[in-house]
Amino acid sequence: LSQDYTLTMYFQQAWRDKRLSYNVIPLNLTLDNRVADQLWVPDTYFLNDKKSFVHGVTVKNRMIRLHPDGTVLYGLRITTTAACMMDLRRYPLDEQNCTLEIESCKY
Repeated sequence: LSQDYTLTMYFQQAWRDKRLSYNVIPLNLTLDNRVADQLWVPDTYFLNDKKSFVHGVTVKNRMIRLHPDGTVLYGLRITTTAACMMDLRRYPLDEQNCTLEIESCKY
């Protein structure tokens, strides 16, 4: 019996980078996903991860939206398989509480 679970999600993060603020237009900008390779992006990872991948067909499935105050909204479609210690003593009436632990190395 495998004590893990697989989750497909749209993982979204937001942060403010004042270097990216602008006042030329008062609108949010949706940026091409290739811009993400040139931006600072948090080093977020899943602590109890066993295997993960970012979805993509011809390009990575990610979205970047920039707000005038420098707020960056960054989203990825991810599938992850994570560890979960399951208690099956009451099977088939058991309930499992599996968490996805998210951390950053530096922040």
